[in-house]
Amino acid sequence: MQVDLFAFLTFAVITSTSPGPNNISAMAFSMSMGYKRTLQYILGIVLGTFTVMFLCAWMSFALNEFVPSITKYLKYIGAAYILYLAYKTYRVNYNADADDSVKPQFKDGMLLQLVNPKAIFYGMTVYSTFFASLVDHKLWLTISVLGLATFTFITVSVWAGFGTVIKHYMTNERIKRAFSIVMVLGLIYAAYKILMV
Repeated sequence: MQVDLFAFLTFAVITSTSPGPNNISAMAFSMSMGYKRTLQYILGIVLGTFTVMFLCAWMSFALNEFVPSITKYLKYIGAAYILYLAYKTYRVNYNADADDSVKPQFKDGMLLQLVNPKAIFYGMTVYSTFFASLVDHKLWLTISVLGLATFTFITVSVWAGFGTVIKHYMTNERIKRAFSIVMVLGLIYAAYKILMV
C-alpha cells in the first residue's frame, strides 16, 4: 500500500481551494449573514462530500464503468442547480441588517455536492489514481473519506471566513453590487465548465 502524498496534496489543495460553487456560495452567504449562520450550509457541503467520496471509495472499480454513462445527465442537473445558487447569491443582501429571505440551508449545501459532477470526478480521480492502492483496505478507505470531508470543511470555511472579513469593507453600494455580480459570474462559469466536461 503506497500513496504519493505530495502529488495527492498538490492536486487536492489546488482543486479544493480554487473558486467553485461551494467556495463562492459559502463566501457570499457568509458575507451576508456571517460564518455562524452559514455553518449549516457548509456542513451540508461536507456531508455531501462525505457521501460522494464514500461512494467513490467503495465502488472505485464499478464507478469507472458506471459513472461515464450517468455523467451526461448529471452534469445538466448539476449546472442547473449551480445556476439556481447563482440566483440565490445575486439576491443576497450584504448589509449587516440583511433580511432573512435568502438563507443558506443544510439541504442546499448537501444537494450541491450530490449533483456536482466536479465532486464525482474529483472522487473518481482520487480513488482511481492517488488512492488506488487503498481499495483492498477498508479501514484506510474510510479514513481517507473522513479526511477528504474534513479537508472540504476547512477549505470552504476559509472561503466563508474571507467573506466575513471583507464584509466590513463593503459599505459602498456600487462595490457591493459589483462584488455580487462577480460572485454570480463565478458560479455561472462553474456551471459552464461542468457542461463542457
